Amino acid sequence: MGYKDSALYQDLTPTLTAVALFSSLGAFSFGYDNNWWGGVIGAQFFNAEFGSGTKITNGIASRVLTASDKSTGTALGTVGIILGCTIAPFINERFGRRKAFVALGLIGIVGTLIQALSTIKHSYWTLVGGKIVVNISVGIASAVTGVYQAECSPKRIRGALVNCYTVVQNFGTFLGNAVMFGVHAKTNSTVWMIPIGIQFIFPIIIASGSLFLPESPRWLVSQGREEEAHKALRRLRGADASEESIRAEVEEISANYEDVLRNKSVSWAQLFRGTDLRRTLIAVGMQCLQQGQGISFMNNYLNTTMLALGYANTYELLVVLYACKVIISFLGFYLPDRIGRRPLILGGSSTMLVSMVIVGACSAVTDNKPTGALGRLTIGAIFTWILVYAFTWSPMPWTIASEVPTNSLRGKTLATAAWGGFVVGLISNLVVPYIQDADKGNLGGRISFVFAGFSAFALVFCGFLVPEFKGRSLEEIDVLFENKVPAYKFASYRISDIVAPVVNAEKGEKGATERKIEDVEDRA
Repeated sequence: MGYKDSALYQDLTPTLTAVALFSSLGAFSFGYDNNWWGGVIGAQFFNAEFGSGTKITNGIASRVLTASDKSTGTALGTVGIILGCTIAPFINERFGRRKAFVALGLIGIVGTLIQALSTIKHSYWTLVGGKIVVNISVGIASAVTGVYQAECSPKRIRGALVNCYTVVQNFGTFLGNAVMFGVHAKTNSTVWMIPIGIQFIFPIIIASGSLFLPESPRWLVSQGREEEAHKALRRLRGADASEESIRAEVEEISANYEDVLRNKSVSWAQLFRGTDLRRTLIAVGMQCLQQGQGISFMNNYLNTTMLALGYANTYELLVVLYACKVIISFLGFYLPDRIGRRPLILGGSSTMLVSMVIVGACSAVTDNKPTGALGRLTIGAIFTWILVYAFTWSPMPWTIASEVPTNSLRGKTLATAAWGGFVVGLISNLVVPYIQDADKGNLGGRISFVFAGFSAFALVFCGFLVPEFKGRSLEEIDVLFENKVPAYKFASYRISDIVAPVVNAEKGEKGATERKIEDVEDRA
């Protein structure tokens, strides 16, 4: 039986499909916000209306956004994401995953309204204030979506379902660029008001539709609501799933959660103790390296970078590029659960490293004005970087960060990882204009060498520390971490090879690891 028949066709139900797509709408807002913003700060009329600096061109003075305007405005948006990541675990764990989605939708509506009000006095900082609030909702989505999707997914297609976050985000990215392509040349307020108006749609859908999602079975178990967890799993697994398999899955989740409570704290401090420290480092490292390899630069400054390099028709190029990115990101539905996580992240970093070196070298030898063959090579390298990123480092950090924690710490771990990643993004957004712009550091395209260095580090980090989770249930992953199995052995290690602890002499009960092993083997 082929992979498609054994996994997708058997495990994917209509409810799971709806859960994966709908819970990813916060990612749509993320992609859309990043890219309409990256487009609008390069639009001439927007600069004339909102800029605080002056540029002289052929003896004619015009207002423009300064490096400080671009740096601070973009970075403050990232601060909003960090705030969202900070408050997400408290909403997520106290009120559940569904209500966290409702909260992020309502916050997104408020933020978009503030952005719309910026047009009254053409206040750049009112617009940025609204962006901060919108991005608080994005931060909540970042910390909740992967947790919810991982907790609802069968193990065989978990990688595919979590990839929905990336694919939907890429649709938002494409729409943001397409909208800016349509309005960037206009000489009235529609340059920013049309993108803002469209942005209203997504949080309204999220806030209203989230009430119809099934709650995470694992969160329900953590609240002692096992009967509701059983009903939620029944909705998620579909009518073809047997009552016995549903009951067994709830019992396995419950036993795992009880073991964790018996042996560990569920406080924030536990993230940095014992085997959980290893898990936290993997999750945080993946998120930081996602940002460190240059995605904030690509999202927020690619348009202005291409303009500075002398390319014309940049908006058209970006629409084509991000349309291709949407298409190629569908590989993420197949490859993670087919070839695994490690080949994707290692192959992705290798290709992205080479691409950034090419961009930097072409810029260096042409004084940041690559033309002719070198110009085409530069564009080709940029396209290659973004397209490879789309199905490797775009989905994999979210997938791995949602898989690696133990159940009771999943929300806290993913929030911490997202927080760390966006802090790296914040630093990038603050620093890039100052070291790249011609009137500042004047690195131009040579800034790519910096991101290439992060890709080299990613190869080392992932090669030695990041395990393979393909085909493992979340409970099996717990067993492997608790028994300190090395990263390179995760893919081939047999759970039955782990020596179970000695039976409790006083109570005559089996240890936690032994019970987990028997549960896993019985289900297999």
